[in-house]
Amino acid sequence: MDASTQASAALASLTAQLAALESQQRALLSSFSVTHSALQTLPAYTEVAPTLGAIPQYTRKLELLKRQMAVQTIELQALKRRAMEAGKKKRENTARLRERRREEGERDRTVLRARVLGEQQERSGTPGSMVSVGREQEGEGETVESKGESQADGVQVSVKIVKRRKKARKVEM
Repeated sequence: MDASTQASAALASLTAQLAALESQQRALLSSFSVTHSALQTLPAYTEVAPTLGAIPQYTRKLELLKRQMAVQTIELQALKRRAMEAGKKKRENTARLRERRREEGERDRTVLRARVLGEQQERSGTPGSMVSVGREQEGEGETVESKGESQADGVQVSVKIVKRRKKARKVEM
């Protein structure tokens, strides 16, 4: 068999299949029209028909909602990640703040020691109201200045001003 006879045999086979499908389609369409007209007379079908007609719209809406939910899931994961990072930074900042407060407490204790030493020196007759406290490990120098202030009841209050890195804090003793 050559190519032309094979092609004509395949064409005849496809033509027969097409004719069979056309007759089957006619039979299905006639069955559908009979069934459809019979269904239209039923009261329950008339109640359900609008819903059945809206099924394609519902399907499109469902697909849209699925896409939106997928996007929201991605956004939720990103927000969770950001929240975890923010919590981590907050814990780090809290730890850093706690450490800074501890260091300031140590400095305040050093200032109190310097004040006590300064007052002892003043009582013993050694002049000088300026006491310098050096912190070799941090490389900072703090200057503690002692000032006397009198209040209305005659009690003298000592005020120390602690100066460090662009900050000046007042510590009442």
